[in-house]
Amino acid sequence: MMLAAVAVGVSHLVYSTQAGANYGLSLFWVILVISLLKYPAFRLAVDYTNVTGTSLVTAYAKISKIALAWLVVGFFVDMFIATSAVALVAAGLFISVFDLSYSNIQIAIALVVVSAIILLNGQYQKSERIVKILVLAFSLLTIVAMIFSLPLLGSDDRALFAELTPSRSLSIFVIAIAGWMPMPTNGALLFSKWVCEKRAIEGDRFDSATALSDFRIGYTLTVVLAMCFIVMGTGVLFDTGRIAPSRPPEFAAELFTIFTTTIGQWSYPVIATAGIAVMWSTLIALMDVMPRLTDRLAGIITGRPREAPSRYKQFSIVQVIGVSVILLFFMKSFTVFLYFATSVGLIAAPAIGYYNYIAVTSDEVSSTYTPKRGIILWNWLGVIVMTAFAIAFLYTRIFGL
Repeated sequence: MMLAAVAVGVSHLVYSTQAGANYGLSLFWVILVISLLKYPAFRLAVDYTNVTGTSLVTAYAKISKIALAWLVVGFFVDMFIATSAVALVAAGLFISVFDLSYSNIQIAIALVVVSAIILLNGQYQKSERIVKILVLAFSLLTIVAMIFSLPLLGSDDRALFAELTPSRSLSIFVIAIAGWMPMPTNGALLFSKWVCEKRAIEGDRFDSATALSDFRIGYTLTVVLAMCFIVMGTGVLFDTGRIAPSRPPEFAAELFTIFTTTIGQWSYPVIATAGIAVMWSTLIALMDVMPRLTDRLAGIITGRPREAPSRYKQFSIVQVIGVSVILLFFMKSFTVFLYFATSVGLIAAPAIGYYNYIAVTSDEVSSTYTPKRGIILWNWLGVIVMTAFAIAFLYTRIFGL
């Protein structure tokens, strides 16, 4: 469930909804296929940590300096850019629900600071159960809203077979979907770290089968919710003349309208509370795990691999400062900002899939625990397809197509 809390953020609330609003159900299968292609990279991460008891950060450091360099770049993006994007969307929800008069950037920075204070005081673990309950409520309401929105699709085939005219805007949007749907592939590193810490806490009580089952349930839920949001976006917004706004506060208001339109005004307090909880939990989770991963990475680079609480606090403060600087001085366009973040996620995806394969087939993992041939071939298919997406993206950027 916590995987869903982290994954159901910008990719679902923004991109799935916009996909339905702008293109009907034409991109339904694109989102589904991308989600399926990314699955093995996450699965291999869980397999590696279940067997070795260490996170993928350690594995990448052993593979090569190039793999380590990928981590440095990926951690920079997640620690500052992705966190900034999530904070902006979360702030948009707060502004919409509480009708705040402050700017989106001001609220986003406030959320980042409050989240850091919560984490540094060790309060996040205490609220984890509440977050899980709210995520479950949000998920159930989303599924119910999706079911009620089905009649709004209409009796004709306009929504199901909406014509897609090749264009730069469509290419950019598909690239964004490929980068962050149902979540960025570097999320495999985050989940690997959580499994590693859970194993350390539970000791002999740790059950690798349960960890794998938790992952499967969480990942499946993220894919199902992505499908729900594209259906709702299609049913409520497609071919109505209304568009999904690009500014977070307006988009949040439109998002809540989807729920109240489909299942009634009574759902607003529930979905508003659950929606804020989901986005804030995504923000807190990023701000919790990224300093831990960066601490581990810094320890490996400096030859002091043991994690230290003092370093975690230092990296948390660095993250708050870095995110604040980005929000204050580099946030000219929310749409462009998200596009940059998702583009980096797209470029990193094939490398992460490849390095996860190298890690799980290394000498550290006994042949007894090596994943079956089917999942390995599935992962290679994902690497090849995501590489094609990355090349297509770079081609459009270089030649301006």
